[in-house]
Amino acid sequence: MTGIVIPSDRTTAQQPMGYCLNPACRERSEDSRFEFAVDHDRFCCPKCGSHDAPGVGLLVLTHLLIRDPHGPIKGELGRFKVACDTRRAYLATFTNLEAATADPSIANCPGCLAAAEKSGIRTPQGAALLAKS
Repeated sequence: MTGIVIPSDRTTAQQPMGYCLNPACRERSEDSRFEFAVDHDRFCCPKCGSHDAPGVGLLVLTHLLIRDPHGPIKGELGRFKVACDTRRAYLATFTNLEAATADPSIANCPGCLAAAEKSGIRTPQGAALLAKS
């Protein structure tokens, strides 16, 4: 079977999002890519059917780190927790296509952005994403 494979160690708490760089698939001319929800492994673009990287792939899920004196992640600047999973004790693996940042304008994890909004951390990206929900 062909298609892009979702890494087995990717979090299942957040909806995986795929992308297609085919200009014919873009929703608007100013968009740089077409993004779509992925609900199964070995996916392809739902518009053009392409399944070849790098034209089609899985978006990196970037979590938000929040400073917390009791957080499970210890860094150079103190202790942190991942906003969407406060017990998670690691940032990313080599294969899961996940990342973490303390900059709320970079995070794209829907769970982290919702937690940030609930905590009073506001970002244009988070507000825009939550408004779509």
